Amino acid sequence: MKFKLSINSDKEEFVHAQLHRESIFSDQLKRFVQNSDNIQSIIAFDKEGNLINLNFNEIALVTIIENRIYALTVNQEKLLLKERLYQVAEKLPNFFWKINKSSIINRFEIKKFTVNYGAGINVVLKNGISDYVSRRCFRKIRKELQK
Repeated sequence: MKFKLSINSDKEEFVHAQLHRESIFSDQLKRFVQNSDNIQSIIAFDKEGNLINLNFNEIALVTIIENRIYALTVNQEKLLLKERLYQVAEKLPNFFWKINKSSIINRFEIKKFTVNYGAGINVVLKNGISDYVSRRCFRKIRKELQK
C-alpha cells in the first residue's frame, strides 16, 4: 500500500483513498476522516484493534503500561495510543496535567489528592483509578489550583 500526504494551507482539505475492496479498515478510515474536523479528539485503538476517535473529555488518564501508551477513559476502558507520550501531551488541551514522568491526568476527573507518608502524594480519579504525583509536578499543580 502506498501513502502520500501533502500539506498546503492555501488549498481545501480532502482525502482520497483508493482500495481494492471495502473492508473493516475502509469503514474505519471513512468514519475517522468524516469525524476528523473535531479537534477535540485523538486517535485510539480498542482491544480488537478498531480505530476510535476518542474525545478529550472521555479521557481520565494517559499513561505508560508495559512500554505502551494507553488512554484510560472515564468508563475505565483501556485504549491504545500509537504515539509517544510527549506527542500525546502536545495535542491535549491545557486541562490535562502531567503528574509524573509517565502519566497525564484530566484535571476535571480528579476526585482527591491523598498523602501517603512513605510514598508521597497520590491522586484519585472519579473512576477510582489512582496514580502517584511527583513532587515537581505537584508544585505546578498546586500553583494552578491556587489561581
